[in-house]
Amino acid sequence: MNREKLQELVDKKMSVVKIGKDLGCSKSTVVYWLKKFGISISRLKLSEMKVKHCKRCSKDKEIGEFYPRRNKPGGSVYCKVCTNQQTTERQFRFKSLCVEYKGGKCVVCGYNKYFGALDFHHVNPEEKEFRISAYKLNSISEQIKKELDKCILVCSNCHREIHGGVVEVIS
Repeated sequence: MNREKLQELVDKKMSVVKIGKDLGCSKSTVVYWLKKFGISISRLKLSEMKVKHCKRCSKDKEIGEFYPRRNKPGGSVYCKVCTNQQTTERQFRFKSLCVEYKGGKCVVCGYNKYFGALDFHHVNPEEKEFRISAYKLNSISEQIKKELDKCILVCSNCHREIHGGVVEVIS
């Protein structure tokens, strides 16, 4: 390991991981040589960072491409694109489980081509405790099942017709 090269990278305020990538060695090897040479590396505050590494897509991106978390700019470990993608995937899995639980098709017309066009209609709105879509879950809990049991699964057309008084739902 070249002490001068290592010191140069530390002076550029590179992280241990980035130094390892630059030198073609592991993070632990970098830490070993930093200690061996007595070189201290200061941790950068998020406010000093210009570039951050997204743990999902493994790309280095500008700090502005990360959502603020825990009152820190760029505090998210995933970039905005990956965060949005992960949210969409989670919502897709959750709705898929809920639709499957309710039978997978519209109870009025039998529509089942695309579950994104299926809605949960509360038969008695006064019994509604919460909006199922408001929950950020990966599985169906007993609380969700209890709320789903108050609903019928209908396609978006039938749902609009129910609210418009064109179709009557018998519970």
